[in-house]
Amino acid sequence: MDLPVPRLPRSRTGRSAPTAALALLLLAATAMLAPPSALAQEGEAPATATAEGGGGGFDTSFLRLMITSTGPIGVVLLLMSFYLIALVAWMYFEYRRVNAIPERLTRDLGTQLMQRQFSSAFERVSGDPSFLGRVLTAGVRKLPGGQPAAVRAMQMVNDDVTMEMEHRTAYLATVGTLGPLIGLFGTVYGMIVAFRAMSAAGQPEASLLAGGISTALFATLMGIGVAIPAITFYAVFRNRISRLSLEVELAAESLLEQFAPGVRPPHPLAPGGGGGSGGGPMPMPPQPPPFRTSLGGPKEGE
Repeated sequence: MDLPVPRLPRSRTGRSAPTAALALLLLAATAMLAPPSALAQEGEAPATATAEGGGGGFDTSFLRLMITSTGPIGVVLLLMSFYLIALVAWMYFEYRRVNAIPERLTRDLGTQLMQRQFSSAFERVSGDPSFLGRVLTAGVRKLPGGQPAAVRAMQMVNDDVTMEMEHRTAYLATVGTLGPLIGLFGTVYGMIVAFRAMSAAGQPEASLLAGGISTALFATLMGIGVAIPAITFYAVFRNRISRLSLEVELAAESLLEQFAPGVRPPHPLAPGGGGGSGGGPMPMPPQPPPFRTSLGGPKEGE
């Protein structure tokens, strides 16, 4: 049965995500949101001692201090960090083995193929949107043309779904690349402000000098803080996608061999042969009979 393979919808694939890394991200975000005074032990004075006559702004949270020092640059980096966390959380639930190779699908196919219910098994797998279901559907559709053609069809669909998942991980690489560059932009800007304060006539204002240096340091810190987890998760998910692709390929080839006995290739002298029951062979599309002359032989030139 040689039917066109439709455009595949997006899949839900992957394995268990790095839970420890996600927990570290949440703890780091909590630490940044909490003011330093809340982290001090009971009975101890806060570590952020203030100058005489004022608090100096150090009684606020560390995250607020970063945003105040970096301004719009810090807001951009903060939004990038939120996007990074959301993307990693999405991949955490999507790129799992239970989504790529559903246990229920393999169990149902195993039962139906053992009972030689090939048509029912094909209907079951063709209606499954998982990674394995879509790859195996493409192979079974091409199975009447031979197993090599079916394997090639599965490889093409496997490559297509794998590339689709890898394109999503490219967003992680983009965040990991842009983070340090935006942080470097803030660093240069902060140093310009600091040197302008130093070059002013008379005694330079300490507040302007400290503000420029604070902008430079905080921008560098935020840029690196965004880039490190982005690059780390990019490598983690790329390796996971490669492993999932291989596991789906092996599982699909194993199930394809069990489908092979239920596929009857059409005979040129008996077009349209094929069962229609749920437990019989899979129905094949009719083939046109060869053109023959009035004497019964093939037409000249064939």
